[in-house]
Amino acid sequence: MSFKVGLTSDLAGDKSKFSWGEISIETLDPLPWEFLPQAGKNFRPEIFQGVNAVAFAGPGVDAESFATPQESPLILARFGVGYDNIDLESCTRAGTILTITPDGSQKPVATAALTLLLSTMHNLIAKDQLARRHGWSERIEGLGRGINGKTIATIGLGNVATEFFRLLSPFDIIRFSYDPWKTQAEADQYGVQLVDLDQLFSEADAVVVMAILTPETKHLVNTERFNQMKETSILINVSRGPIVDEAALIQALTSKKIAAAGLDVFETEPPSLDNPLFTLTNVTLAPHNIAWTDELAFGMGKSAFSSVKLISKGEIPQFVVNKEVLDTPQFKAKIEKFR
Repeated sequence: MSFKVGLTSDLAGDKSKFSWGEISIETLDPLPWEFLPQAGKNFRPEIFQGVNAVAFAGPGVDAESFATPQESPLILARFGVGYDNIDLESCTRAGTILTITPDGSQKPVATAALTLLLSTMHNLIAKDQLARRHGWSERIEGLGRGINGKTIATIGLGNVATEFFRLLSPFDIIRFSYDPWKTQAEADQYGVQLVDLDQLFSEADAVVVMAILTPETKHLVNTERFNQMKETSILINVSRGPIVDEAALIQALTSKKIAAAGLDVFETEPPSLDNPLFTLTNVTLAPHNIAWTDELAFGMGKSAFSSVKLISKGEIPQFVVNKEVLDTPQFKAKIEKFR
């Protein structure tokens, strides 16, 4: 039985190229693939007609995304690690596995986090603007903060955070992390001390958000936490915007309760044009793309397409999110056709 792969239109570029550049499309060989019609915000059943697998970046899944399990793909292979816009229960009911690409994202996202941390600590954007307006006499006003001797903390000690701490190994820092799913023995491998949120926010010089967005982590960083932070400390968010209460962050920045922030994500994306964050000089911003590099594109593509290739042979990929689907009759019936 033939196995057909669809790529969402947000992966399509100009002149038969890909929007992300080189995405390791050859990993799919010899499976046939095609670009799918534009999906919009969420997938709809007609998008999946005639394909057994879908590789995608942007569209979400809701309760109306699937028809019957027989008409739904075996796999949705997501470029990236976040899945807060994916209704996992709907995927499972449809007999569809969702895979993510932590192996392809780990190093590029960790590197991006370090880039944002250092550029925020060094006031890089302000210094760039100072140079462009020839403000040489004002250079001392742009004094930054050095990283050595500081306490750097992450919220989350997963795949990216451990690589982030590895990249920090040349620096003389104290390493904190909050992650209720990790043990101190696991953290010891990276020279990290697990702490509670009270200690993390009160002692860290930089707090880097690297958790996934769940009902429990929404607004985890809020007014209470900002009030615990040092006035010299900074917040970095490379995860998901809603983990941080944006209104509370704006208040903390404008009142100088914290020194600065570096944000790759916003609570609502895209943010409104009148978002106060755009007017603040102590904020370094990116439009949820700071990790978008050729390295990331190739790594995510190779990972996503490898998952597709495995399931086309009746094998289970490594990075399945909704593992409960593997035991359902609707999934078993579909994958059996390719074994």
